[in-house]
Amino acid sequence: MRNLCGSMVLFLMIFAALFPLSVLAQEEIKTVTLGIVVFPPLVINDSETGRCYGEVVEMSSELLKQLGYNMSIECIPPIRLYERVKQGEIDLTVNVKGTTALDDHATFIDKPVTNLTLMRVVNNARINEKSIAGIRGYDYVGERIRLVEEGYEFVDVPSSVDSIKFFFFDRTANLITYERPFYYFLGDNEFNDRTSSITLKKNIPTFFAVSLKSKYKDDLFKKLSAYSESFKEDTILEHATKPTPQL
Repeated sequence: MRNLCGSMVLFLMIFAALFPLSVLAQEEIKTVTLGIVVFPPLVINDSETGRCYGEVVEMSSELLKQLGYNMSIECIPPIRLYERVKQGEIDLTVNVKGTTALDDHATFIDKPVTNLTLMRVVNNARINEKSIAGIRGYDYVGERIRLVEEGYEFVDVPSSVDSIKFFFFDRTANLITYERPFYYFLGDNEFNDRTSSITLKKNIPTFFAVSLKSKYKDDLFKKLSAYSESFKEDTILEHATKPTPQL
């Protein structure tokens, strides 16, 4: 009987010691969902496996891990992305400011993730035509409105890759696109006499945006802001990808 009582006391002591740790471990494991649009080479979606990867995806995963979060990733079209941010189903995204469907439903970190260049590409054989391929849900920092006022007719598709393909398949006379996806798609090919480009805007900052409905919104905003203020580089991506000094 004495041995039985001793065993029970020992068991209770071990249980009492381990239980708070297990609870604490569960509390510390937080998973946030990063929702992001396909934007090569920063965000690439493997059409065969569905895997989403790229510079911004890897950087975000590593950064969130440092801040105490696990990250799940969703690569989805803008319209669906903005709705899921609005509902709090996506905690965090990367986007420019001035997007009507997003701005009232998220709060932006002050320091940019990176800077973008916006361009219009023209089929020189159809230079007087006004059809233009673009991404559904993108305001293009005011350029969509300006182009519509000038008589351009948008043909909207789900992603940057879709819009570029649409243009090169000669479905539209013009394309509005950010520079990085366009040159990633172009690869080693160069502009020929059939096409020319016009830069619309340079140095467009794109930011981390935290959903106002995220249950982690205060903590995420506080930690991301503190991190972005801890270094002197102009963008988060520049800081995160700079070479590590050799000892």
